[in-house]
Amino acid sequence: MEKNPKRKTYSTIKAGKPEKADKESRKGRTPGKAAVKTRDTAYDRLNKALAAHEKALKKNPEDAAAWAGKAAVFLKHRMYKDSLKSIKKALEIEPENPRYLYEEGFVLLQLDREGDALQVFDRLLEIKPDSDKAWNLKTSVLCRLRQHKKALAASEKALSDNPKLTGAWHAKGSVLADLDRYEEAIEAYDAALKLNPNLARALVGKGFALYSLNRPVEAMIAYDAALKINPDNAKTWIGKGLVHLKLGKSKRALAACNKAISIKPDSADAWYCKGMALSGLDKNEEALGALERVLKINPDHVDARKARASVNSKLGIYLDEDEEERMEDEKAKMKRSVWTIKKPTSEIIKKIRDQERENRGKGSEKSVRAGKEHKTGEPKKISARGREKKK
Repeated sequence: MEKNPKRKTYSTIKAGKPEKADKESRKGRTPGKAAVKTRDTAYDRLNKALAAHEKALKKNPEDAAAWAGKAAVFLKHRMYKDSLKSIKKALEIEPENPRYLYEEGFVLLQLDREGDALQVFDRLLEIKPDSDKAWNLKTSVLCRLRQHKKALAASEKALSDNPKLTGAWHAKGSVLADLDRYEEAIEAYDAALKLNPNLARALVGKGFALYSLNRPVEAMIAYDAALKINPDNAKTWIGKGLVHLKLGKSKRALAACNKAISIKPDSADAWYCKGMALSGLDKNEEALGALERVLKINPDHVDARKARASVNSKLGIYLDEDEEERMEDEKAKMKRSVWTIKKPTSEIIKKIRDQERENRGKGSEKSVRAGKEHKTGEPKKISARGREKKK
């Protein structure tokens, strides 16, 4: 008995294989809008997002909302300087708009202009003293400026005026964590979460405090809860990766760090976490490359320097201080390229190994000429750079 073609089509569609779509594609019909969208470049998406705001500004150059809209688009594309120019235009028209002031302060923070950001948040809090977000960021700015006492006082003042300010509780927790007062920090984060159970940043802060108190299982629970709310936060993935490292799970740590890097490629902490995970998996050359990447992003990353020295020793590379400084100078002069960015030490390692082979060859020729065998078990100098390796 022949099957009903209609029933066949229905069952095929239910299985996720629409016959109609297949037939249309075979007939050479053009792809739908979704397919075309995937071909858009970041530049195309930026222009499309800006188009409506540009149109509004052509009609009325004094449209503050349109300028703020442009600022938001630039911010989303991490074009911070352009975002700042646009939000300043909006503030020229509406100088006391709390939302615009908050955006300006936030962008200034992205540009590492903490002093200017602090002035903006002070001005905002004069206009709107009960702004959770403003208190939170003001406290963060003071922490960045290493003014922890002022930061703690700011958060406590906010809470004395209004104990239900979630952002102020989170800010207080952050200051206490910076002061290594982790138990008190957890209490502050819990107070924030009581007011707003979906405050992902409070869960991340709590996770870090628990990790610092050597309570990795509880820390992992906090980080997982944060990722359910916001799966695209690089800081949370880094925290999860570090917890995995503490638990000795290097493969899982590597996966978490790679996720963080995919979200925020210029995060020094994410690359550090990756370097430690690779070292734990005995992938030392790759680990060295990741740690070098950390020091390109943040030359003052103390933990990365210590880890790099440890990985170097695993690879049999021993550098004195003068040698290390000279190599740093050489790397600074190297031409930047995709390869040097990804693996800045690969050429150095190759050079060292080539020198080892060359010196071994010279040693063999000398032994043949002298008619003597090289004594084994003694340290053998392999280069003029102060490295030694046992034969």
